[in-house]
Amino acid sequence: MRNEQTPKVGIRHLRRALELLAIGTILVGAGSCVTTRVAGGAGGAIVPAEAHPTFAAAVADYYHGSFNRSIEMLRRLMAGNPHDLEARWEIVSEYQEAGEYGKAGEVLRDLAASSADPAKVQQELFVNRYLAGDLKGARELLPLSIESAHSLFYEGLLYLDSGDRLRAISLLRSSLALREWHPMAWYFLGKLLYASAEYAGAEKSFERVLRQDPDLTIALVPLARAILARGEDHAAYPLLLRAREILPNDGWIAMKITELQDAHPILAEKRAQARATAKRTLVPPRVAAVPPQVAASRIVRVGLSEELRSITLKTGGPFVIRSASPGGAPLYRGAGDQLIVVRSEGKGIILSDAGKEPFLSWSAPVTLEYGDPRCTTLIFDLVSERGSFYAATGNPAYRGTMEFRPDREGFAVINALPLEEYLYSVLPSEMPAFWPMAALKAQAVAARSYTLASLGTFASRGYDLAGSVVSAAYGGVGSESAATTEAVNATAGQVLLFEGRPLEAFYSANSGGYSENSTVVWGELTGMEAVPDLLTAKRASDLPLTALISWLRGDPSSYSAIAPYYSRAAYRWEKWVPAQEIARRVERQKAIGRVLSIITRGRGISGRVAEVEVIGADGTVFVRGDLIRYALGGLRSTLFTVRPKLGPNGLPQYFIFTGGGWGHGVGMDQSGAAGMASAGYTYQEILSHYYPRARLETLDAAAGEPTE
Repeated sequence: MRNEQTPKVGIRHLRRALELLAIGTILVGAGSCVTTRVAGGAGGAIVPAEAHPTFAAAVADYYHGSFNRSIEMLRRLMAGNPHDLEARWEIVSEYQEAGEYGKAGEVLRDLAASSADPAKVQQELFVNRYLAGDLKGARELLPLSIESAHSLFYEGLLYLDSGDRLRAISLLRSSLALREWHPMAWYFLGKLLYASAEYAGAEKSFERVLRQDPDLTIALVPLARAILARGEDHAAYPLLLRAREILPNDGWIAMKITELQDAHPILAEKRAQARATAKRTLVPPRVAAVPPQVAASRIVRVGLSEELRSITLKTGGPFVIRSASPGGAPLYRGAGDQLIVVRSEGKGIILSDAGKEPFLSWSAPVTLEYGDPRCTTLIFDLVSERGSFYAATGNPAYRGTMEFRPDREGFAVINALPLEEYLYSVLPSEMPAFWPMAALKAQAVAARSYTLASLGTFASRGYDLAGSVVSAAYGGVGSESAATTEAVNATAGQVLLFEGRPLEAFYSANSGGYSENSTVVWGELTGMEAVPDLLTAKRASDLPLTALISWLRGDPSSYSAIAPYYSRAAYRWEKWVPAQEIARRVERQKAIGRVLSIITRGRGISGRVAEVEVIGADGTVFVRGDLIRYALGGLRSTLFTVRPKLGPNGLPQYFIFTGGGWGHGVGMDQSGAAGMASAGYTYQEILSHYYPRARLETLDAAAGEPTE
């Protein structure tokens, strides 16, 4: 059950995308937001603009990826009308995205003489100077005529960069007193307190970061350092173990764990003892008998883990192990509560009673099956979601049949069970069980449709679906809940159809108030279009960048932001990503050296970015669609605006992303569905809103075909 930690769900075949990135392939989109690349990025040649430019045309060019053409049109509008404030603010926003802070500053100084709100211009000019790395110029603009949480935050950073820790700490605390919810302010405050040897205060600040925004994993290592600095090795150890699951490639974490184990052998001993006790005392749960329509639903095969060398499991009742080939003969029979170790050897697998001689050696896939469908299998120390904030090692239990399949680096574990029983676990793993029943039913139908449309996605690896958010969150029996099981049973067999087939009904944690057309995100037509939240006005044309920035910095009303059905950090967020982190991520596609700028090359109607141009000292990379989130530092969504923070040398230190929503933003908004349900909408109305081109029908449970 997740609320403040709602998972990034319904991600479109993320593993496939990451594999494409690793071999240097770009996801190429199609449709209304195909972008026109302009050679040379922000500083490239100017594309001739039309003879009589309009503001709407300049905005449209920006949305269609013609960044330089948009800039030129705005320049001409300004030249033709010295009082056109709209064009001036818009060009400031575009210049700042490109890191052209000098040009933005010139326009802002011009605005200071003509704007009806000089305090706003002064604040923006101050932030502009700070982000340009001009600390002296920023200080000369102080004091600001009006102080706000926003301006105090940047004043604090100004004094941080100037080396005045005490003043920086005071200003950041003043900013947080005006607006307590600001994870990045807590992060910088924690860094300052740590540098001032105030380790307890630093620890509390980093803890606050992760409570407010669990996705800001940049706070994990500093939190561990603060705890260690206080001499609390035993308290730091479990945090470091968890951090290793979330950041498996962080060398410092691995080194520090080894150091602590060497210095305190009892830490590893206690962990080993806890594991041994769990294997001895935990018992696989028995599940209740299911309705006939559930038992009769088609079988789905879920890949739980791959490339394993060894696992330990416990059986929940009398079982038989047989060859996985059709009509496979029994190879071994055993009793319940049997502890079994499965390990790889060569190209085969060996099964043995824990601590005893092997009882089966086989070179082909084998299955473990029960005669009683109420039995489950418990797997010990299974790592899930490795590399994400929700990475965890647990002892999950699963319904159905378990298959052990040799693969290149060991073996895979595959769980086969009826579709509806699979949904018993998926539903509460994807949506908190306390949410309104109408939302749970909508989620059940969407998940069922998505599952049926996605069967066979991983056929080359021996299963239909991944047991992670690559397909859908799937936690086994332990995640099941009475309310979500009721929602599955009440909608059994109901799916969304598009063009006569189950719709690949994507869903994500939070749309930020406006969902997106699938062509923008994946370049594929999937029957899903951009849909505004019912409390958000439908856009007839593209939102100017200045208005988009204001919308994302604000807290607009929407069904996506109804307490307690959303995470504030999932609705509106800000993330500072070091330039070297982005260079490290994109170099898997192409080494481009130090990142100099990031230019958005096209957006959808929601404001989501279709493509980015990452310009480096040694080359340029274009990244498209949902893959942008990974390439730019693990962003919550592609609904963001970006601007660099330059250092004294004029080169980017950070890129600041201000965004909204969590996930790809296509299809159903889970928080929005809950908000609508809380206002009295039925699950059919929720589905009709988010999937307007689909129709709701009941399929034959076993065949997955429409009923007569």
